[in-house]
Amino acid sequence: MEALHSVGALKDKGSLPAENDSLIQSQAQYMALLEDSLSAAEAAKLLRVDVSRVHQRLRERSLFGIEHEGSWRLPRFQFERRIVIPGLAQVLKSLPPDLFPLDIVDWFALPDPDLQLDSDAAPLSPREWLLSGRPIEAAVVLACDLTRA
Repeated sequence: MEALHSVGALKDKGSLPAENDSLIQSQAQYMALLEDSLSAAEAAKLLRVDVSRVHQRLRERSLFGIEHEGSWRLPRFQFERRIVIPGLAQVLKSLPPDLFPLDIVDWFALPDPDLQLDSDAAPLSPREWLLSGRPIEAAVVLACDLTRA
């Protein structure tokens, strides 16, 4: 909510019951996502590459970014320490291009019942699945079937 107030999206803190308004909740989540994401320069520094390489990867959809106010923001879910999570490029290229950024982030972060082996105690999220070295194709198939909520 504070993020929305800071950019003038809400005039009066008491004007709308945010907990009951899904649009306001979605806006707050989106603003929080932008605030917590890396700039292209920060991602380049993290990955130890030139910022032009980050921009190239954004164009080819091997990194996920959100263009905001003329610059790119790269959500942190796609990085693990100083690397991009394995298989990210293949999965991103399989996602429908019209998905809302929050849908993409949620999909990568939330457990999926189709990403569970018999030996697993619980389903994994696509991010956990890729990080564990499991077959990328399983996440690619799910990504292809994802539609905007």
